[in-house]
Amino acid sequence: MKKGVLISTKNGKRVVEGLGYYEPRKIEDLKELVKSCVEKYGNAVGFKFKGRDGNIVGKTYLEFDRDIDCLGTALLSMGLKDAKISIIGENRYEWGVCYLSVVNGTGIAVPLDKYLPKSEIVNLVERGKVEAIFYSPAFHKIMQEIAKSDSTIKYFICMENIEKTDKEDSRFQALPELIKKGKALLDKGDRSFADISIDKNKMSILLFTSGTTSMAKGVMLSHANVACNVTAITSAIYIDSRDVYLSLLPLHHTFENTVGFLFMVHSGVCIAYCDGIKYIAQNLKEYNVSILVAVPAIFEAMYRKLTEGIQKSGKARLVSFLIKISDLLRAVGIDIRRKLFKNIFKQLGPGLRLAVSGAAPLDPEVITGFDKIGFRLLQGYGLTETAPVVCANNDFVNKPGTIGYPLAGIEVAIDSPDENGMGEIITRGGNVMLGYYENPEATREVIDSDGWFRTGDLGIIDEDGFIKITGRAKSMIVLTNGKKAFPEEYEVLLNNIPGVKDSFVWGNSAPDGDIQVCAELVIDKEKLMEDNSQMPSEKELAAKFDNAIREINKSIPQYKIIRYFVMTYEDLIKTTTLKIKRPQEHDKLRGKLDSAGLDMRKASGKVIEKLL
Repeated sequence: MKKGVLISTKNGKRVVEGLGYYEPRKIEDLKELVKSCVEKYGNAVGFKFKGRDGNIVGKTYLEFDRDIDCLGTALLSMGLKDAKISIIGENRYEWGVCYLSVVNGTGIAVPLDKYLPKSEIVNLVERGKVEAIFYSPAFHKIMQEIAKSDSTIKYFICMENIEKTDKEDSRFQALPELIKKGKALLDKGDRSFADISIDKNKMSILLFTSGTTSMAKGVMLSHANVACNVTAITSAIYIDSRDVYLSLLPLHHTFENTVGFLFMVHSGVCIAYCDGIKYIAQNLKEYNVSILVAVPAIFEAMYRKLTEGIQKSGKARLVSFLIKISDLLRAVGIDIRRKLFKNIFKQLGPGLRLAVSGAAPLDPEVITGFDKIGFRLLQGYGLTETAPVVCANNDFVNKPGTIGYPLAGIEVAIDSPDENGMGEIITRGGNVMLGYYENPEATREVIDSDGWFRTGDLGIIDEDGFIKITGRAKSMIVLTNGKKAFPEEYEVLLNNIPGVKDSFVWGNSAPDGDIQVCAELVIDKEKLMEDNSQMPSEKELAAKFDNAIREINKSIPQYKIIRYFVMTYEDLIKTTTLKIKRPQEHDKLRGKLDSAGLDMRKASGKVIEKLL
């Protein structure tokens, strides 16, 4: 097969089409995905997690398949054929069972963000016309409250056994009991779920994008969309049943759902469930994790901790020397990085070999730094609307600062490029959504008659076909001279300043109409306390950060420099995949400044909490 990418011109557009590298392991739908997995890896442990006693529990893929069939059979017996069914809860084995029991023959899955407040859960359930909801015990009280309201939900199904008092309301069910019920029906010959055929082209998944309930769009995905994406990933990245994956990102999000769940199942990988962000380092070691999929904030924190540990150990010069030796050997085809840096991997995670980053820009230094010691970190790109992966670096090419090549069968082009070749990234392929739920007008705005989907992201394609995102169109700062700047570019640099935990950049409109690039810096109090005998004063912090920003400004054109900054101890408003909710963060910041009657020039260098 041809490998890499094909660069061509179609209807005046320079188009890059992914061709892949490995022979793709093709699937047509998610039912086939599960059944083929069981056929190949049925007796292997497919899932690991902590039981209530703290011991690690294992579930085979054969058990997984049986639980799906039993639950699906029970759901059909309850009259839920073609119903929309929500799932809400932390990442766990039962989440995957519930999800696939819905999409593989029952109805339409409507995954919900576990961080949603009750009011938004109610609103999205109403918007989605949800008839049943699976939930973890943490949501039991909320479900009881919703049940008392005028809700259209017919069944509330807890992922664990519930107290007998709840069974007085027949709408409350327990997942273990339903699986038993389904097994009994299957044993009696009920094949209503097991033998059902899948219409791969109709909506099977309804995903609400992040945002307020009134603004969140419902993305309609089919089996074909997701299966196409899983198939395409197999042609670019190799994993197999010897690997162990740590499930960390929320499963309701399509990045984790497709890449961290379905792709792993398709490849027979053992999925271990993380105990929480605080326990990542521990889980990497105790499960002997080899693959990690996460957002840049996670990898950047890991890298900072690694480099700081090397500095504190007094071995920075030794590591630097070993890297030089390793680079020389690699130049002649000898790779001994894993041996040279064995002790580093003992701390990082002995089995780690591959990681994929998405959802936000990743500092190229982190990719390069990890690569020096033999840990491959790949940056990819996708959207909920594209099921989700569009592009990724892969086993064969990994160019820091880019999102790599399109996956096999996916086309990418730049619409209306400017003099520098920058324009909106558009994409086309079998992974592109069916449309927005009950919103044909919004669908027409983003998908044209030729099937091109407008991503809303701006970028360029270099001479070799690598794609680089320059920023989000909606967050782009248009300066007074008409030049463009992007918050994401600044934030990667600002987040590298010692003592800065996070940052937010925006274009501030001054009273005279001038557009100024301004920054909000989140102070890393814990880090500063580690490095100093006492917490620096506000004046000392302002001077420290001011000097660091001046150094950043030396590396960028004068018209794009950061003009003013404020400091805060309060975390930025983010989605569950750690993307900044820019409008909300800006409104919060603007409100604080307005309440104090100050503009950015007068507030610059101050901790904004003290302005109120």
